[in-house]
Amino acid sequence: MGEPATITDFTIAPGVRETASEDGAVLLDIEQGICFSLNPVGLRIWELLKNRCSIDQIADALGKEFPVPRSQLLSDANEFIEALEAKHLIYRPRQLPPKKSWLSKMLPFRKKQPSVH
Repeated sequence: MGEPATITDFTIAPGVRETASEDGAVLLDIEQGICFSLNPVGLRIWELLKNRCSIDQIADALGKEFPVPRSQLLSDANEFIEALEAKHLIYRPRQLPPKKSWLSKMLPFRKKQPSVH
């Protein structure tokens, strides 16, 4: 994942859609055709991420909601963010690889027919 980054260095991929409930959320990347399930803690981190909170702000918010040591909150939040980045659900704008839509990956590749003279 390279050098450490602040949360504000990340952008949510444009194809990501979410559906949230009391049990967590499901993220769908319509460009990649993948789903990513979030438990309630993951959903809370996702919400804070969308609000462009720093990792310290995320740990502070989680610390008010869950009786977990701050060092564990920081570690878990970083691990979660790395998982989102690995799935290309969030990215550092300067590192965004060009992607084809999932539909174009499913369509058969067509070669150009040589023209007959």
